[in-house]
Amino acid sequence: MNQKKYLLIAVKPEFANKIVENEKTIELRKTKPNVKAGDFLIIYSSSPVKAIIGFGLIKQIIVTTPTQMWENYSLKVGIDKERFVDYYKDKERSIGIEIENMKLVNPISLKDIRVLETNFHPPQIYRYISNNIFESLNILTT
Repeated sequence: MNQKKYLLIAVKPEFANKIVENEKTIELRKTKPNVKAGDFLIIYSSSPVKAIIGFGLIKQIIVTTPTQMWENYSLKVGIDKERFVDYYKDKERSIGIEIENMKLVNPISLKDIRVLETNFHPPQIYRYISNNIFESLNILTT
């Protein structure tokens, strides 16, 4: 039986809010995480918010060229074309984490996270967290 993974990603507040409000269903990345459909995605809203604000399930990981990503998914990425092109400048590959079943949670501050994991540092790109920490944060709901 495969254990589900818990991927924590730091997202600028502008985009984190779009994700938890389901206006943005694909989070763009330059590096492909080692996750699959059905794994959990936890949204950490970066400074100045500095809190976990939601979680959902990974629907799929999309790996394609930036041109194809824009042509096929521009309505789901929550960013304008100018910023998209700038983000993937000189890149041959783009990664999209498609998210489903997003749930907004009461914000869990960085301070509260550090009570459970003293050395916790928000990820620059992403990081995996243990299911024990995920469950301890009381964000897993049925």
